[in-house]
Amino acid sequence: MKNKLKLGWVGAGFVGQVAHLINYAKLKNVDIIALAELRPKLGELVCSKYGIPKYYPNHKALLEDSDIEAVVAIVRRKHTAPVAFDILDKGFDLFTEKPMAPTSEQAQRLVELSLKNNCNYITGYMRCHDIGVQIAKEKLDGIINDGSLGNILYFRSYCFAGKDYCNIDGNIQTDEPPPNHDIWPISPEWLPNNLELEYEKFLNVFIHDINLMRYLFNKLPKITNVHTQGSSGTINLEYENFPGVFEFGYLDTNRFYSEGIDIYFEHGQLQLILPPAFLINNPATVLIHKDKLGEPIETLCPKPDWSWAFRKQAESFVDSVISGRKNIANAKDALQDINFIENIWEKII
Repeated sequence: MKNKLKLGWVGAGFVGQVAHLINYAKLKNVDIIALAELRPKLGELVCSKYGIPKYYPNHKALLEDSDIEAVVAIVRRKHTAPVAFDILDKGFDLFTEKPMAPTSEQAQRLVELSLKNNCNYITGYMRCHDIGVQIAKEKLDGIINDGSLGNILYFRSYCFAGKDYCNIDGNIQTDEPPPNHDIWPISPEWLPNNLELEYEKFLNVFIHDINLMRYLFNKLPKITNVHTQGSSGTINLEYENFPGVFEFGYLDTNRFYSEGIDIYFEHGQLQLILPPAFLINNPATVLIHKDKLGEPIETLCPKPDWSWAFRKQAESFVDSVISGRKNIANAKDALQDINFIENIWEKII
């Protein structure tokens, strides 16, 4: 077993620095030995800050470095899939942000390539690495198995949120413009061009909620109806034995954040309340309400230790690469979420 992973890094933008690089740099079993960044001033400054010994002007140059054992690539959404393809084509284990691609066709290519080259490809579903979310999953499985709250009657997944950056800072900036060139298509070919940006926004923001449903219930539901009006909407869903809904809306605010899932049983409720993604060391909140006949309602709040989902996600990727264990956010499973969102948009248009 390897003791310290030699990591190559692609991309030094805002999210790459404040959500990922800061966390990987603190892991004792990781050495970040090379950074690729299209903006040379930014790349050199970030290398200096984090003690990264080698700078490369682009990811293809970095991939020729024989010392690298795995790669983290945090680039713009529309560049993620083609950059990931080049990395997987070289046979590297890889972590990228979600979504791994803007279309299921592109995502399928990445999954097939990762399997062909035996690459451990993990995507950035940091929510499922949140300790609070993992407690909710454990408790939900227990309640279902022991029948203590009866059958599930209904679930409500929701996301009404503005920006989730929480005034986070610490990133290096330069006067170099961010790369904005197109490489691969940014939406399915059947989607009208005037809806591309709206589709991209929905995919990027709400794929976390779709993934969370799959993580908690072990599969995705059937889509029975989609209703949108302006910047909000509802999606009616159905599992084999119970229905549910996903409610969503884009808010023009930096401070209000409301995201989570409520699961209703015959004799109670499980609530999972998610924090803004960039709120450091604040895991999700879990509430379990139990109503036993003839007794007061009991509310439990199993509280995890202070932790940040982005740090847990980094630890999980490194562990998967070193140990070979399957990751809960592997790309093969994540392909289902992109397919699901395309199915939603087929109903929208």
